[in-house]
Amino acid sequence: MPPIYKFLLFFLAMGCPLGVHAQKAVKHVGKALAAQERNFQSVISSHMDRAVLRASYAARLARSNWEAYLKSDQMIPFRNMVTLSAPLKYLPSRADQIFALRNDKLALPWFETIEKDLLFLQDHRAAIRRELQVSHVDPARLYYPDLIPASARKIYVGEEHHQPAIYRAFEQMVLQYQAAHPEKKIMVLTEFVSDRLLPWQLPGKPVGRLEMPWRRNDKDFTFFNHFLRAGIEVIGLENTAYIKEHEALITPSDCEAESVCGMQERNAHWRRIISYVADKNPQAVLFIYTGSMHSHYRAPFSLATPSPQNIVFQLESQQLGLDMPFGFVMQQEPFVRASVQSATVLTWKDQTSVLRTRSGFDVVVIFPGENK
Repeated sequence: MPPIYKFLLFFLAMGCPLGVHAQKAVKHVGKALAAQERNFQSVISSHMDRAVLRASYAARLARSNWEAYLKSDQMIPFRNMVTLSAPLKYLPSRADQIFALRNDKLALPWFETIEKDLLFLQDHRAAIRRELQVSHVDPARLYYPDLIPASARKIYVGEEHHQPAIYRAFEQMVLQYQAAHPEKKIMVLTEFVSDRLLPWQLPGKPVGRLEMPWRRNDKDFTFFNHFLRAGIEVIGLENTAYIKEHEALITPSDCEAESVCGMQERNAHWRRIISYVADKNPQAVLFIYTGSMHSHYRAPFSLATPSPQNIVFQLESQQLGLDMPFGFVMQQEPFVRASVQSATVLTWKDQTSVLRTRSGFDVVVIFPGENK
């Protein structure tokens, strides 16, 4: 959108009086936005119907009622993976309409990618069963260094949020790796710590022990202190100022920061920090700890790319989520869930197989449920 349009919209939003010519220009912008939105929603709807709603009669009926549709669960399997904006007329008054339109424009190509992934995984189910190595292990006996190839330099660990078993697993993974490779420098870069404490600080610097309580996103991450005591540097990735600036809702369940556009912008910021740290520490092994939607190979604008130096772990509770194509296509397979007492571990027999990257992961560990 031309800068003058943005200026006029801002001027109007501030409640400032406009002249006749400016008022006409604003009306023109409004019509352009409405037309653009109709185009986006029309194209996206056709892809949603084909890729997501093909077998859902109830959701098809809900398409005629946006409020019911947006509140329904029928957007699974991609509700979290590709977040659509609500139509402009349903957006909260504080929402950024230009951001919402940009988001939908970015989301559109990902529906095509997801549709291709669904078809690919369906067509290769037999090959996946042959190539996937499934084991069941007592979570307390998991030894993570055996799952990490010697060539790995960036270990992307994507987690399902708010699961104590996963917090313990990540701590165990890092400390086990340090014990197995005492000669290597190990660093943890994480979404769950802010990238700075004060606005003038530069991102990419290790967090001091006294800073940590103020930089952690949640009290659940007190185990980061164990890394500091073990001599492992922790570096924050999250720009909390960006989160605060993008709290306006664009769907019933997600904020702008969790949309496709928000993920692109946040991941771009994180990627710059990761590259900076990797360049400054060429011999270090980096554990990059985030939510799965940031590091899964097939997620929009993923941090991870297939490489002998990269490995993607996916840590889940009870079963693989249906909000990613692999979990959705394989939901009837026994290997997508944990048993009552054992964790299910999924690895690939052929580390160079295209199935590995099209599934989205190198290793999955699915932990038994527990009472929190």
